[in-house]
Parts: sequence; structure tokens; C-alpha cells
Amino acid sequence: MKIHVLSDLHQEFGFTEMSFDGADVVILAGDVNLGTKGIEWILSNITDVPVIYVLGNHEYYKGSYPKTLNKIRELANDTNVHVLENKAVTIGDITFHGATLWTNFELLGDARVNGSICQEKMNDYKMIRRDPAYSKLRSVDTYVMHQTSMKWLESSLESSATKKNIVVTHHAPSIQSVPEQHRNDIVSSAYASNLEATILKYSPDYWIHGHIHVPARYTVGNTTVLCNPHGYIDEPYNGFDKKLVIEV
Repeated sequence: MKIHVLSDLHQEFGFTEMSFDGADVVILAGDVNLGTKGIEWILSNITDVPVIYVLGNHEYYKGSYPKTLNKIRELANDTNVHVLENKAVTIGDITFHGATLWTNFELLGDARVNGSICQEKMNDYKMIRRDPAYSKLRSVDTYVMHQTSMKWLESSLESSATKKNIVVTHHAPSIQSVPEQHRNDIVSSAYASNLEATILKYSPDYWIHGHIHVPARYTVGNTTVLCNPHGYIDEPYNGFDKKLVIEV
């Protein structure tokens, strides 16, 4: 199976032309555009193959959780797009397990302290609301969402009926995805969690993620961790490969 992998198109800042010819499946690991604009673009531009779509943090900007998720799911109903939030889908002989994931803020120490720092510094906690109260999202909210996703993911991998498994998340599963110059920055704990023990335990074939605007490819045990982010259109070229296809 040929799988086209990309993330962080950030079309809210501009578009890059790309083709999806030759792929059997397309994976979009979050931050395509704000709100429902990403799913609308996908439905108009990738029509002939299944698409695995995991929402990033930016899909929720100027919106709320879970209302934005529910709107995007509704638009994807009965289409070729699989919106995965704590959900798996089997295509051919591969099961795709997907979630935004968020983080546990434990990457560099105390989760409570790090979460408080990230909440002050990150736009997520200014731009995203939480239903039903429509209050501002807090780091404790995303911590709980991470825990819920991890409990689901471990159960999903444990019970998978296929030998081949691919995890798709927006947030990263290891500090190895973080550029070296940021590995001591507390804010990096809002980008990645140390999930290497989980990877080693369940050995999915791939763990594909986005969120970090620098491409990454490395192995943890028998699992390849892969990030192929476009990034903001006005950023310097980061090594993004708009034709990146893996064969599983």
C-alpha cells in the first residue's frame, strides 16, 4: 500500500499546490486549516482515495472542543475521509489508529508546572474554547484529553485484528521529534510526550505525527516515527517533501 504522508499545511496562511496521484491512501496529520476549511478542501481536492485525517490544534482555533470536531465529522460522513479522534479504521490489511493526542506535559519534568507555563505562552489556550461553557481551554483540559486518548490507543493497538498497524497523531510521541535546540525548552512539553515505552510495547509499523514544523524520521524499536510538515508558508524551507510516499 502506497501512503502519502503530510501535515501542517496551515492553509490559513496560504496554499501550496500539490498532487496526490499514485497514492492508495493519504494521511493528513493535522493543522490543515482552521475549523471546517480543512475538511472542505480535502473533499474538493482528494476525491478518489481514502484519507486519514487527524485534527491538529489549529483546527480548533476560533472554535471549541468538541463542537468543531463534531462539525468536521458530520461533513466527512459517507465520504472517503476518515476523521480519527480516538478511533481506528482498517483499510486493506492495515489498521490506522488516530487521535490529536495533545500531551501530558511530563516531557521535561512536573506536568502541573510545565502545563501552567505552556498555558501562559501558547496560543492554544487563548484561541480555543471548551464546550459546553465556552470557557477558554486550559492545560488541565488537554492533559485529560491526552490521558483519554492514550487509554483508548493502547486498547486499540492491543485489540487490533491486523498485523500491520499505523498510529496517526498530531502531537509527537518522543523528544526525538523535537529539534535539538528546543529539547530543554519547557514549551516543548506541549509538543511532545515521552511515549517510547508504549511504542516498544505495541510496535506499530509507523507512528506518524505533525505539530513540529521540522521533518523527522527515526526508529523506536521496530517502529518508524515520521513527521513531514509543510509549516507556515512564510517560514524558511524546512525540508518538507510534498511527494513523500511510504510503502507498507
